[in-house]
Amino acid sequence: MPSLGASILAIPNIPVGDHVVRKIGGVSFNLDTIWTTLLAGAIVLGLGLYVRAKGRSGVPSKVQLLWEFVVGSIQDQVEASLGPQYRQVVPLAVTIFMLVLTANWIEVLPGVYHNTDYLPAASADVNLTYALGILVIVLANAAAIRRKGLRRYVAHYFRPPRVMFPMHIIEEVVKPFTLALRLFGNLFAGGIMIALILAFTTPISSPVTAVVTMGWKLFDMFIGAIQAFIFALLTILYFSFALSEEGH
Repeated sequence: MPSLGASILAIPNIPVGDHVVRKIGGVSFNLDTIWTTLLAGAIVLGLGLYVRAKGRSGVPSKVQLLWEFVVGSIQDQVEASLGPQYRQVVPLAVTIFMLVLTANWIEVLPGVYHNTDYLPAASADVNLTYALGILVIVLANAAAIRRKGLRRYVAHYFRPPRVMFPMHIIEEVVKPFTLALRLFGNLFAGGIMIALILAFTTPISSPVTAVVTMGWKLFDMFIGAIQAFIFALLTILYFSFALSEEGH
C-alpha cells in the first residue's frame, strides 16, 4: 500500500512553484507574479488615494482609521529606533508594510490568472522578496552614507577587532537574502498547504475541502499580516543599524 508521502508526491497539477513564464530578449518573466504584484500595488495606491480624498478631521471612515493606525504605529517605531529626525523612513516602512500585506493576502482570492482554484501570493515568489530585500538594504546603506560620509561609512567595517572585517562584509551581503527568504519561506509554505488541500478534492470531499481551504486561508491571512509587520519592523531596524554611530 503506498504511503501518504508517496501519494502526495503523485498528485498532479499542484501549481505551487510553477509560474506563467514568458521570455523577452532571453530574460524570463513570471507573468503571474508581475500581475499579482501590480494588483497589490494598485490596491494600496487606490486605498491611499481614497483616504486622501475622503479623509476628514471629524468622524473618520474605517479605511482612514486603518491607515492612521498603521502610520501611527510605524511612526512610533521609527521615532523609538531612529529618533524624530528620521521620520522620512515612515513612508517607506508604511508602503512596504501595506504592499507586503496586500501581496500576502492576494492568496485568498480564487485564481483569476494562474489557476481556477488557486492564486499564489506574489510574495511566494522569491524574485519579489529578493527585490524588496535588496531595495531596503540599498536605501539603508545610502542613508548611512549621507549621514556619516563615505569615509566614516567604510571605516565602520574595520571597527575593532579588525580581523573581523570579512565577517562584517559577509553580514552586510547576506542581509537582503535573509530578509527575503524569511518572507518567501512562510508564504511559500502556506501556498503549498492550500494547493495540497485543493489537490485532494473529490466529489465526496468537495464540501469538506472547501471548509478546510477557507479555514487555512484565514489562518494564512493571519500569518501574512505577521510577516508583513516583521518585514516592516526589520526595515526600520536595518535603518537603525546602518545609522547607528556605534555600528552594528
